[in-house]
Amino acid sequence: MTPLARLDALPDPGAIVVEVEQDGARLSLILTRSGDRVSAFRNKCPHAGYPLQRADGRLVVQESRYLVCAAHGASFTLTDGACAGGPCNGDPLERVFVDVREGVVLLPR
Repeated sequence: MTPLARLDALPDPGAIVVEVEQDGARLSLILTRSGDRVSAFRNKCPHAGYPLQRADGRLVVQESRYLVCAAHGASFTLTDGACAGGPCNGDPLERVFVDVREGVVLLPR
C-alpha cells in the first residue's frame, strides 16, 4: 500500500490534491473528507479532462458539500464524486479505492 496523506491533513469537510507514482506512472488524486468518510478520485474533470484545482493548487469546495472544477465550474459531490451541476452533464469523477488505517490514507497496489 502506498501512503497518500495523514487523515489529520485532510480538512473536514474539504479536499486536497496528492501526487503519487504507481507502476511507473504519475497519478494525480483528489482526497476528500466529510466527517469520517474519506474518498478519492482521479484529478480529472470528465467535462474537459483538466485537473480540478486552481492555478495555485487549491481546490474549491462550496457549501462544504461540492467540489468545483476551476476550469469550467462543473461541480461534484464531495463524498461520491457525482455530477451536481455545470458542464459535467451527469458524468461523475472517477473513483479510486483508498483505505484508512491508523490515521493514514493508503492507496492499494
